[in-house]
Amino acid sequence: MVQNLEGMGFTVVPFGQGFKDMSSPTKEMMKLVLEEKNAYGGHPVLRWMMGNIYVRTDPAGNIKPDKEKSTEKITGAVATVMALDRAIRCDNDTSESVYDSRELLYILILC
Repeated sequence: MVQNLEGMGFTVVPFGQGFKDMSSPTKEMMKLVLEEKNAYGGHPVLRWMMGNIYVRTDPAGNIKPDKEKSTEKITGAVATVMALDRAIRCDNDTSESVYDSRELLYILILC
């Protein structure tokens, strides 16, 4: 999948599912939710998924969503945490946006 996306011109950034990559953006997401700064746009399915999350903590105080212990599906919530991480990391990026030269692309995934 990575090779196909890169072949289509997309930039693919590795992102692990462990505490190392997930902790900081998960903490930021929790902060935004507690401050009632709806970080997921109020979408009803994402709101449902956010309510399903069980957060696991390691001995060092890092946190991440735990799929096995969560009550229902959390895939969209995890994707939102990952997207928040990219947004935080790119905050100081003053380069041109890809959307300055093309329209928004939609990827439809059928399960």
